[in-house]
Amino acid sequence: MITILCDVDGCLVPGRRQVWDFAGLSELAERIEQREYIFALCSSRPAPFLEAVARQLLISAYCICENGALLFHPLSKNVLVNPSIPREYLTEQEQIHRTLLELTADTGAVVEVGKLYTFSVNTQNPELLPELETVIAERLKGAPIEISKSARSIEIAPLGINKAEGVRFWCEVTQTNSTDILAVGDTDNDLPMFAAVRASAAPANCSDLVRSTVNYVSNKPMVQGVLDIYQRAKAIMEDR
Repeated sequence: MITILCDVDGCLVPGRRQVWDFAGLSELAERIEQREYIFALCSSRPAPFLEAVARQLLISAYCICENGALLFHPLSKNVLVNPSIPREYLTEQEQIHRTLLELTADTGAVVEVGKLYTFSVNTQNPELLPELETVIAERLKGAPIEISKSARSIEIAPLGINKAEGVRFWCEVTQTNSTDILAVGDTDNDLPMFAAVRASAAPANCSDLVRSTVNYVSNKPMVQGVLDIYQRAKAIMEDR
């Protein structure tokens, strides 16, 4: 059976002060409930946020949280920690957090709360992100981390932990072959996820790099694009 692993921000959830497409989400939930495909989430968001989205969409499969650091099941609420997280990272995690709080003080950016093993630096002014990313990379040089940037945030994860590793862990736990997976995303931090599966797709609002990478780009944005991709999933996989 085909599995669709879908990013959340930019695919299902809009930016700040934008209304969620609940009608589109409800339509997607109806399709997911038919169980034609397995549908799960793959996001940098923490488990509680993904639980809310998963319940709206009637998802009954493990979801990949915190860029691959965790798997969370929205029905059993079971949490599985990725065993690939380096022990060195766990030792330095508290100091990394203190450094991020220091670097974001008085900048208009914040270190998001609620994550267990990764950090997100978020700001209402995306123009701050490139400079912040450079400063964070310089101060945390040598730390066992990976840094990536989405349209809205800077993600700091344990070394070796990204969406590709999350997919690998998800496949191991669910006993799924990666060649049965169609990944859906919109920003550059989804590229590792695309590389780890058979086929990839994106809504119309995707970044230029994603547009040039995926196998299919919908002409519709956000949730409507995901619905379009869902309808075409079998063809996308066969074309690949």
